[in-house]
Amino acid sequence: MKKEIKRISLMTAIFLTVGLVSSAVEAGGIRFNGTIAGSESGAPFPNPAEGVFVNGSVMSTDTALGPFTLYYSLPAVFTFAFTPPGNPGGSRLIVGDPANGDSILAFFLGVNSGLCDNGDARHVDPWTIIGGTGRYAGAQGHFTTDQCSNLDTGETSGTIRGTIVVR
Repeated sequence: MKKEIKRISLMTAIFLTVGLVSSAVEAGGIRFNGTIAGSESGAPFPNPAEGVFVNGSVMSTDTALGPFTLYYSLPAVFTFAFTPPGNPGGSRLIVGDPANGDSILAFFLGVNSGLCDNGDARHVDPWTIIGGTGRYAGAQGHFTTDQCSNLDTGETSGTIRGTIVVR
């Protein structure tokens, strides 16, 4: 009986701790959503049939973060284009003036999600925030981009939505 009470007490303490920590994390969070637009370029692998290296940048001015530019790179391997979890990529989101040093670092999985209504390639990508610099030092969180990319012109646009937790 005593062992069961200790187990219940321990489980209760764990749930309370998780609940308090979760609410504290959300309290320091910046929720944002808005639109993004920019361009992408691709350079084929040594064997062009295998894939391309994609570099892109998109800008936004209508989120709670204020103006920002998101730079990203990933190897798009054709073999894995439609296979979860997707192609890994890295990024740097620079908030405001690049000279002030405020940036957010993230990684993502490039997920091909078929085609947009206009025939452009659609990718809905989950991103994980792993740190930052300046006022975003130690940042954590996540966001999702939902983009339509024209493979002929390199133009890309879509939406961004997520939460950044600043410590």
